[in-house]
Amino acid sequence: MGNTKTWVIATNGTKYASEAVKYAAELYRDLRTEPEIYILVVATDDEAVTQAKAILEMANFTFEDIAGKEGALTTLVEIGEPGEVIIQQMKKLNGDHLFIGGADFKWDINDEGDGGISNYIIENISGGITLIK
Repeated sequence: MGNTKTWVIATNGTKYASEAVKYAAELYRDLRTEPEIYILVVATDDEAVTQAKAILEMANFTFEDIAGKEGALTTLVEIGEPGEVIIQQMKKLNGDHLFIGGADFKWDINDEGDGGISNYIIENISGGITLIK
């Protein structure tokens, strides 16, 4: 993990997604070199943007509180289907490590049906993944 330069933390504010934010902050706090950090919340439609911004604000506060540093990250709200948006943002940001919660957005790693976001991400991402469950 010491060679990664860009981390993307995808969260929707649920238990496991929040744990992914906390875990990434703990790792960041203890690193000698600091990667770029992006916290991403995906709103499924325009009506969900306000809630997504509130989740993002809490994730930002949690990360900075645990990491012990302010201003070390960029926050993003994007609209769309979570799996597709996460993959698009990883590519756009040149992300080389993704942190996600394993049960979020139906992110059941064992789900083989449609909506199995974890499986979709694993199949379509290039880089490391930390899956908290």
